[in-house]
Amino acid sequence: MKYYKKGELLCFIGTWVPFGILVTIFLFFYGVYMKTYLLPLIQQEYYQRPIVELNTYLIQLVHINDYVFSNSTLVITISLHTILILFLISLISTVIIVPGKVPQEWLQKVDAEINKMIQNEENMINFQKKGSRTSTSFSSEIEDEQRIQLNIKARKEFIDKSGHRFCKTCQAFKPKRCHHCRQCKTCWLKMDHHCQWLNNCIGQNNYKLFINLLSYSWLLLSFIIITYSRCYYDTLNSYSSDGKLFLVSFTFLLCCFFWILLTAFTLFHLCEINRAIIKNITTLEYCESKPKESIQKSVLDNVTEVFGINPLIWLLPIQPNTKPIMD
Repeated sequence: MKYYKKGELLCFIGTWVPFGILVTIFLFFYGVYMKTYLLPLIQQEYYQRPIVELNTYLIQLVHINDYVFSNSTLVITISLHTILILFLISLISTVIIVPGKVPQEWLQKVDAEINKMIQNEENMINFQKKGSRTSTSFSSEIEDEQRIQLNIKARKEFIDKSGHRFCKTCQAFKPKRCHHCRQCKTCWLKMDHHCQWLNNCIGQNNYKLFINLLSYSWLLLSFIIITYSRCYYDTLNSYSSDGKLFLVSFTFLLCCFFWILLTAFTLFHLCEINRAIIKNITTLEYCESKPKESIQKSVLDNVTEVFGINPLIWLLPIQPNTKPIMD
């Protein structure tokens, strides 16, 4: 995606700094969690305890079954990495997926309508000048300045007629629910907001993935806090080294701090989700001074417009193939 012109490499790198900080925090939490809690727990359960009994096959089978289902290490490991994989897929998808450009077919259709309107105006002017409907050389008889005025007039008439807007930056028409992003320097369909932490806009093609990302992030932090609290408690009540005590305490408290921030952010977006999905109003549309009226659709239509018609993929980091609303 060419968001920046040549020679602005430093600015381009700067836009990825928040995302780099986000990834660094994630790697720190995961590394400390594995190093100080999960790996020692796995080592203690699977290497220091006897798994294979040498008496009989029956005793061995019973012992393994009792061992597998009597401890929570396997459940913690599988649950953590399942949530982690879903989180990573939604994170990468939200960052790399283009939010939704205006289709070229739509732009060509608009240009054809405007050109038709300009041609009709030129024919009318030529008819008034010559008093004849059979003139075929009107193009050469219209001055350039007059043609520019006709173009401006045709644009205004088209805007009043269709309700579409004209982007002065992109020098192109855009649908009603399309907005221009100054960071991306592009008009996006149903743009909700520009996320600095992801260095991407949230729009038509990745809004569902953004919601999935928030859900998986909150679930992952909650899971880490609940399971890591055992390690934090054991470390405080044991004769651990000062380095381990500081690392475990710092990680646990920092994780709780980020959990509080993420919970507040998620609750804020729950209100946004109610507005953006149930009422079908984006964040930018809500912040505009225009009347905040929801799109006239049913709740089910608004939900399926974002999540798709298949409920089986609503909780999965899969972007449904929803057709953008251009009118």
